[in-house]
Amino acid sequence: YNEYKSYLSTAMDFSLSKRRRKLKPEQDTEYASHLQLYTSPPQGNITLNEFESYALDRLTVLRAIYNCGVKYKRGSEQYVKGINSEIKENLPLHPNLTDESEQGRQMKQQERRKDHISHFLLRIAYCKTEDARRWFCDQEKELFRIRLEDNAHEIPAFMNSSNLKFESVSSEELHEKELLIKNSSHIFGNKEKMVVYKVPFIDALDLVRNRRVYVENGMAYVPQSDLVSIITGLFRTRLSKSLLKISRALPAISDDERIMPMLNNLTTAYVGDDFSNSKMEGQVSLSQLPVLSKTSFPPCMRSIYEHFTSHHHMKHGGRLQFCLFLKGIGLSMEDVRSYFRGEFCKKMDSETYSKSGHDYMVRHLFGKEGKRADKKPYNCMKIITTSPPSAGDCHGCPFKHYDAENLERQLLAWKIPKVQAKEMVSLSADSHYQIACTKYFEVVHKMEDMGFGLNHPNQYFLKSQEALGNKINIGSQGFQPSQSISSTPATQTADIDLSGVDIDDDEDISMS
Repeated sequence: YNEYKSYLSTAMDFSLSKRRRKLKPEQDTEYASHLQLYTSPPQGNITLNEFESYALDRLTVLRAIYNCGVKYKRGSEQYVKGINSEIKENLPLHPNLTDESEQGRQMKQQERRKDHISHFLLRIAYCKTEDARRWFCDQEKELFRIRLEDNAHEIPAFMNSSNLKFESVSSEELHEKELLIKNSSHIFGNKEKMVVYKVPFIDALDLVRNRRVYVENGMAYVPQSDLVSIITGLFRTRLSKSLLKISRALPAISDDERIMPMLNNLTTAYVGDDFSNSKMEGQVSLSQLPVLSKTSFPPCMRSIYEHFTSHHHMKHGGRLQFCLFLKGIGLSMEDVRSYFRGEFCKKMDSETYSKSGHDYMVRHLFGKEGKRADKKPYNCMKIITTSPPSAGDCHGCPFKHYDAENLERQLLAWKIPKVQAKEMVSLSADSHYQIACTKYFEVVHKMEDMGFGLNHPNQYFLKSQEALGNKINIGSQGFQPSQSISSTPATQTADIDLSGVDIDDDEDISMS
């Protein structure tokens, strides 16, 4: 505990320096291998932009591992393809080569630095609750297992560099127990090529549970091909203990106003297009809404649309969520104003509507009133995690906020076959809300595998239109990517010192 408290209070003290101090030379970690157990915190400096982008890139990979694990069978072609594509794009790691240029060596060092730093940043973000720690451990273990299996030939060298001392079985003992080991481990081949290690029974529980290892006198005789299971188990155990230590020491940096907002928001951060600066305005008209609501609206927006159409009223949460969605799909401000007025005035007169503030709200969300800020449509995580609907509300996520009976009834009313509806209800009961929505998309569009995950209602709409063969012009810039998890200015270049050094700039962030 004292070790991690010291680590968080000194090596990761992000408080602003209030006087100019001399910057000591940066000492970044030199990485000998692309595989590591993350036994020590990173050293050196990172900028705020790196802090944010590194954490989000790793989070994207971990979420892909989680989503693929729920949707596909582990080890299947779709599972491997889905995860490897995200790893390649966001968190690549290349092994050493005997003959490589200095430029290639530096690129690999940068990859390993990013991997090292991003892992520890997410440790801090996911250490606070038992559920968060368990989720993080599970995804990190799977990422580590994938990397280890992809580099199985490097396991002996990795064990040596990581100080994992497993006793190898002598040739005499191997000859004596050859049949027992082969029959227990289900391996075949020449015994001269067999490499077997003695591992404490307690470290080989996965293999013991599956009856895939020979055990004698408290020691498991593990072939080298099965060492991945042992090493990943040790990795998870160490990581779990580390997260507990960090959670106890976290108050040491809890008052920092520049870093903590990013760390606090990481667990629910949205990574993807924000659909706020699109060029789609005017491409969708009011007359198209009845058809689009059935073919291309996600369940959350379809339920709001149907509620508004039948009740001619919706509360504040529904107006916010729905208006921003309509803005994102290309409905003009004047069309939204006309649409809201037309529906609300079926239950109230025009004078009452004018005094209600609903029209002002529409203009405000389109950036024509107040601070004239461009409001972003709500993403799935925001809808799921904030402002749950109360009595009379129609906003929220049906997969999150409906009970099982009402959810199944609604899905059947939308002509979802009963078998698939029950599957979606089951996914929702296990808190896999976005995966249930992905399943809904596949059923509605008659697709076996859509090949991507859903994390935004406007993404659902756009992908639906593409699946239906409708070309949507979103301008030369397209949707602008948004990976922001805090209000920290994107141009901030203050350094974050990961080694406790002093900083020579009032705008720098010292961890000393």
